[in-house]
Amino acid sequence: MERTMKLKTFALLALLTLSVPYSIAFGQDMATSYGLKARDMRAGIAQESAAYQAAHFPNGELPPKHGWRGENPLRHGLETEPVPGGVGYGFYFRNYSLLWTKSTVADYYVIAPTYLGQPVSYFYLTSSCRAQLGTESLIAYEGSGEAQFWIYDWSLTNANPWQVMIDLPTANRQYLTMRPDEFGVTRQMVHIRNGTYYEGFSSGLYHWANEVMLFDFRQGAWDLVYARVYTTTNFTDNTYASGDGTGFWGPIIETFDTYTSVNTVGFDLIRLFQDESPSPQWLTFANSYPQQSPPWQLLSIALDTSFTAAVSPTTLPANTNQLGTLCVSADTAAAGFSLNPPANAGMISPYWIITPDGGRWENTVAALPPGTYTITIAPLSGLFAPVPQNVSILNGTVTMAQANYAPLLNMFSSGGNVVLTWPTNIAGFSLESAPNLTSGAWNLVAPIPVVINGLNTVTNPVSGGQMFFRLSE
Repeated sequence: MERTMKLKTFALLALLTLSVPYSIAFGQDMATSYGLKARDMRAGIAQESAAYQAAHFPNGELPPKHGWRGENPLRHGLETEPVPGGVGYGFYFRNYSLLWTKSTVADYYVIAPTYLGQPVSYFYLTSSCRAQLGTESLIAYEGSGEAQFWIYDWSLTNANPWQVMIDLPTANRQYLTMRPDEFGVTRQMVHIRNGTYYEGFSSGLYHWANEVMLFDFRQGAWDLVYARVYTTTNFTDNTYASGDGTGFWGPIIETFDTYTSVNTVGFDLIRLFQDESPSPQWLTFANSYPQQSPPWQLLSIALDTSFTAAVSPTTLPANTNQLGTLCVSADTAAAGFSLNPPANAGMISPYWIITPDGGRWENTVAALPPGTYTITIAPLSGLFAPVPQNVSILNGTVTMAQANYAPLLNMFSSGGNVVLTWPTNIAGFSLESAPNLTSGAWNLVAPIPVVINGLNTVTNPVSGGQMFFRLSE
């Protein structure tokens, strides 16, 4: 279902510069304290959320939230009546895909029109991150109002789990963008990262952190909008165990009403990152299963479970575009590429978006006709660019392509020293040396590099016979 293509290069120097293949793995986890640098917007978001709750829920009554697997529906606040509704359309994780231990991150776009199309009591486009006590980061609609961004923290169900409530179209439009979905239809979307991390065991307790980020499309960068650290007495209080009542649903349309006319909503490019793995998982029918309730109509679905749905008194036409999506992952934000044949205008994203581990950047090309394309990676000063490669685009799938640059290793003499330098904009390389190229005995070179004029620099006295140097990832 997912096809992967790697573009490979390597840097080696032995009195001159040569090149041989190497590969770099693709991203892992997310958040400020987990490798990804993001603007910390929590204080302003918390202040805005407090004002929102005071204005909309002055008597302490809070919005409802469903529980599943035999649990009674949840309603926090003054009211005690049951919560109606359920799931209009969405996906539940299969049990084996819930078996994370170190970290779990859900990364997805929400298709979120400014207005839902009819007045509602409550309505959520939501997803868990697979943690029992993690957060749901959701787009909410209430009454006839605009789209809202809310966060429900399951580690706070004994207090107030509604931790973030902000307006999007009027007050925080930087978190909205118009972009084509996987079927080439331009829609308003929000990009969300929602994760839970195991931080270790001490003083008889297990330590955890929940973190949520929104992508700022004006700045082209992630904003940290919520974080909470907490403890549990048992490891399985947060990780999966048979019969658990939360954390098992993926992207769903959560309903509380009877609907007659709802604009198109849904999710796009849904991925899961887990346990510092070098590869993400696309949400597929292999690791999840769908649920649908009337009167919801499924309008489109891709094999990575990007989907759109709506409610109408008439039968709506389903989208049958025969298209695929390309996701290019690079090891520098300065990367660029071109396609032959070229993509239509507007299909290539203007943003290189950093991956959850903070070490990769991605760009997507939506709605490509199936076929073979040649990717040419733009050269960068001081780096070896990957050679052009062919990639196959298939209908309804995402094809991953990795563009891995290699730093150019330079060497020159200075007095009685040999000086080796290489660029700092590609991380993860170490300088190694060997007396010949046949023994395979490569050793790390001391001292550790220092940065001089934007270059990693190692200086050593000239001594003995010949020596070969390379950069190794």
